[in-house]
Amino acid sequence: MSDIRNVLEVICRQVNEYLQNINRRNDDWVVLSSIVDHRGGVNEAIQDKVVMTVYNITRENTISTYTPARPGGDAYAIVSPPIYINLHLMFMANFFEKNYSEGLAAISVLISYFQQHPCFTPFNTPELQPGIDKLTLEMENLTPVDVNYVMGILGTKYLPSAFYKLRLLPFDSNAMWARTYGAMGLGVSEAPQG
Repeated sequence: MSDIRNVLEVICRQVNEYLQNINRRNDDWVVLSSIVDHRGGVNEAIQDKVVMTVYNITRENTISTYTPARPGGDAYAIVSPPIYINLHLMFMANFFEKNYSEGLAAISVLISYFQQHPCFTPFNTPELQPGIDKLTLEMENLTPVDVNYVMGILGTKYLPSAFYKLRLLPFDSNAMWARTYGAMGLGVSEAPQG
């Protein structure tokens, strides 16, 4: 079973390492956080950082990997098909006043990192949980109206941001809901030798 938290923390950690290699600082460049608290107040802990936040979760409809029967001893377990979800992410440069240009530089480096690393697999990201074969990160093009809407639902004013879709996070359960047995009595005849 996939864990949204694990996947996003792994990606956040990798981006932080990349940014720290380019421009070392004492704290993280990127944080996985909400922008404001539930009462609408400013989250002081994210000032002068790039904020990584989820603004939508959708189901991927283009994948069909349904295998209803899985072998298990002398029978087959019937399981529900997996679903794949997409996480819509926003990376906001939460830098103000004299640090505004530093935020632009951080967003630029982040975009460069994802351009170089658009896929996350067990090979290049061993910290991913088992069962995740490949995740892709695609930049999304939001119109100014869409950006305004997203900022509004998140309760913040506009700051430079990059929007991405993290695709194909699998949710698969091995919970059996039925059992079936293979067909019996079908033998394989031998070909005549000669």
